Amino acid sequence: MNEPRKTDVLRRLRTARGHLEGVIRMVEEDSYCVDVMKQIAGVRSALARVSQIELRNHFENCFAQAIRQGNEGPAIDELLSALAFDKSIV
Repeated sequence: MNEPRKTDVLRRLRTARGHLEGVIRMVEEDSYCVDVMKQIAGVRSALARVSQIELRNHFENCFAQAIRQGNEGPAIDELLSALAFDKSIV
């Protein structure tokens, strides 16, 4: 992963961590349910964007290299298996 992309991913993950820590505090403090749900949506959104960036990186690097090397079958199987874990990134 190139440095600008890696920096972006790490920034987004730190933001998600901050949101998650906020959610934990809110639950501990018995905050209003809708406010907690909004924060949870923020965490999900940040993680979904990280997943999209990782997917793009995979296509541009790992997947492309596997195709160039003639390993398209295993590369496709691996990708489909990974995508099965998170439908929000496609």
